[in-house]
Amino acid sequence: MTKNTRVKPVEDDGMDENLVMEYLKQNPDCLQNHPEILSRMTLPHESGSAVSLVERQIKVLRDKNLHLKNQLTELIHIARENEELSQRFHRLSLELMAGEHLHDVIAMTHDQIGTFFYTDYVGFCFDDTLAGKLKGLEKTVLDADNKHAGKLKKWMKARKPVFGPFDPGLKKLLTGEQGQLTSFVLIPLYHTSDFGFLVLGSKSRDRFVDGMGTVFLTQLGELVSSKLKLYLA
Repeated sequence: MTKNTRVKPVEDDGMDENLVMEYLKQNPDCLQNHPEILSRMTLPHESGSAVSLVERQIKVLRDKNLHLKNQLTELIHIARENEELSQRFHRLSLELMAGEHLHDVIAMTHDQIGTFFYTDYVGFCFDDTLAGKLKGLEKTVLDADNKHAGKLKKWMKARKPVFGPFDPGLKKLLTGEQGQLTSFVLIPLYHTSDFGFLVLGSKSRDRFVDGMGTVFLTQLGELVSSKLKLYLA
């Protein structure tokens, strides 16, 4: 019959070191079977006051092991986030495909992005030239006489995400009375012509900040634009 060499949890309170030593003597293959214990132990090498090469090598390897472990943990976290993001895009795509009317597409975009992309505010700012195609959605149409209209049209032509913060007047034009919002991004919507912007806002100052990656935001705009073109192009 072979001995059971499984290491039992060691409690600090009242634990006699002699018992541990006796156990190791009786189970000499314990540390060999559990190398992870060695990686957490400090084993000084007799070399007087100087640090031996063996000790230095062990420390370097231990630090490198910890660094690689942290990197692996981060990569796993990113992979899980990307998988979840892919599922959200898939769900949004299915919902948009099911929409048969412009009002349905607008409503689905509001609901899906707000729910699955954890956004506090979702809105639209359409170019005023599309007013005739947006019956019942007049509140989403840009007022051409507004002093901020020229700036917004310039951003539309650039076709790149635009991050806040915005001055109070522009913020009110884009989101209405949403004073609790502190960060924003305007995602361009276009096909052969400019449709306008998908407006996202958050109560968190760090949610949408200039300098963050825009690949996801651009893809989101392209996805919504591909459906809007059926009604606005």
